[in-house]
Amino acid sequence: MSEPEARRQEELPSPVRAFVRRLCRDPRYVLIGKVERHGTERIAFIEACTVLSAAGEVRGQMLLNSEYMLQGRPDGERPYGEDSLLDYYLRLQRENARHLDEDDITALRDESWQHYVRRNFAFQLGDYAQARDDAQHNLGIWNLIEQSDASEEAKWSYLKWWPWIERDRAVAQALWDVQHGEADHAATQLYLVQRSIDQFGHHYAEQYSREAGDGQALCPTMRQHIVALIELLRREADLPVSLEEQLDEATARGDHEEVERLRAELIRHAMDEDE
Repeated sequence: MSEPEARRQEELPSPVRAFVRRLCRDPRYVLIGKVERHGTERIAFIEACTVLSAAGEVRGQMLLNSEYMLQGRPDGERPYGEDSLLDYYLRLQRENARHLDEDDITALRDESWQHYVRRNFAFQLGDYAQARDDAQHNLGIWNLIEQSDASEEAKWSYLKWWPWIERDRAVAQALWDVQHGEADHAATQLYLVQRSIDQFGHHYAEQYSREAGDGQALCPTMRQHIVALIELLRREADLPVSLEEQLDEATARGDHEEVERLRAELIRHAMDEDE
């Protein structure tokens, strides 16, 4: 067991837990809790579904009792004998069959939705390792679609959600870090994801400008969430200012001596991590 894993897990301050629950709550799903059936642990929840007529007219809503597996694909399926559709398409990719049509992307999006819902439940349950892993799964789908030869329109229907997925991955990792005494790493994660979201939004500014509704504000909104969490963790859990943020601030004000000092410290930290 590594040193961080051996440390006693600390409970996050209640304001932090409350903030994360609000951030990751989807009103379409109500968490009941963990249950065990036939020796397998699952997450039980209530799902609100819209009832449509054969002509597509909304007839009302209904509530469904549902369950997700905690391990593997949330619905328990093994598509094409693999643990997930992502694993299946990665195998095809290794065999040089990289084409994805719109049906493939739709199926991958459906799988990513399951992992999105389960990671929301994981955040509510305080299982930040599970939330991180589910976000990482969806980033794997993102990379697969981004590298495919699908049409740009079909790809963008999924690629535009990267800031949301990456926000959740970084938040989950940072919360796990804080719980396990790795506040410096948490601060780095949260600051770097701010920069990444800014860069992503700048790179895809033209595509986002064509988005309807809240789509145009996705990157600024995700960044605001990160900033709010950083401020809360600094107040409630003594989150430090990352070396990367200190370096950017020193560079902006032209403090060359401080820039060199911080660069040297970052190099030392990187060497310590490699060891």
